[in-house]
Amino acid sequence: MMFPKDRTLYANLNTSFTSFDALIADLKERKLTGYVEVTASGYTGTLLLSEGEVVNAQEVAGDKRVVGPAASRGVLERAAQKDGVINVYSAFPDVVLLLHRLMDSRPLYRDLTSAFTSLDRLIAKLRSDGLTGYVEVHVAEGAGAGIIYLAGGEPVESVFSTGQEMTNGQEALNAIVQSVNASGGTFNVFVEAGQQAVAGVPAESPAQEGYRAELLAFWDEVLSLTETTVDAFAKPGRFLLAFKEVLVSRAVTYPFLDPFAAEFSYAGGHITFDHPLPDDFNRALGDCLSDAVSKLAFQLKRADLEAKVRARLEGVSAKHAEVIDRFGLREDVQEFVA
Repeated sequence: MMFPKDRTLYANLNTSFTSFDALIADLKERKLTGYVEVTASGYTGTLLLSEGEVVNAQEVAGDKRVVGPAASRGVLERAAQKDGVINVYSAFPDVVLLLHRLMDSRPLYRDLTSAFTSLDRLIAKLRSDGLTGYVEVHVAEGAGAGIIYLAGGEPVESVFSTGQEMTNGQEALNAIVQSVNASGGTFNVFVEAGQQAVAGVPAESPAQEGYRAELLAFWDEVLSLTETTVDAFAKPGRFLLAFKEVLVSRAVTYPFLDPFAAEFSYAGGHITFDHPLPDDFNRALGDCLSDAVSKLAFQLKRADLEAKVRARLEGVSAKHAEVIDRFGLREDVQEFVA
């Protein structure tokens, strides 16, 4: 897998003179979303970070590829050795989330060639099937290599490398298609593991489902009141933007928040969620609300924002006391709802 990068934060740090533990601690403090890459002769190790936390990892040494916790440990070990190089890149949260989901993908098609199927037709087929995964592309005669990431069948990110030059996004996708059309190439298709078994749908809570309307009404009121409070100090839509950003970053922990899955949404003061309520539904929204308000307090330079939100939510606990007590929601929203 090749990783699309937004911008470079640190380049060509030598492992001989860099404390990797201190670097990771710094990135955690800064809540980086992106990648830490460690390279050496015949080796590349990558840590995926979301809000400063390592959520997945990959090691590639020759033809061997390792992912997950074992890869994370391997990267840490290699970074402590001499004569390696460390690079740190930022990336968009939704891209990191997608890569996290795809790290342990399974092959669907191998060694397809442009002599028998065009890349355009292959992408059209994956789109019609609604698959989430990626297409590895090798242009003939070593003229380049690329990768096209898909979510629900739609290309959402691409990377194209021709020797020393690497491009991302639509430019990369256009270059991949043009290069294959001109010179030919081969394709490998990988899809998210377990996709055939309705991946990402969490266990439902029968007890919560019996009070679905009451729970959603509670969260509708909490979020809508918070939204109007925040937007009174900023441009309309500021809370919604921050809340959506937090949903993306928190979807690593709570998959039903994943925007690519299109299961959960909040707009116009109301939540839309068409699946049974998962066990961690309330905890997820409590975490997201706390993250969003903290983020906005910093962005807007309003140290009093949390207090303003708390004051606006006075009375909510009394109005929704039955459902709050039944499901122990006070812990999930204790920062704001007394």
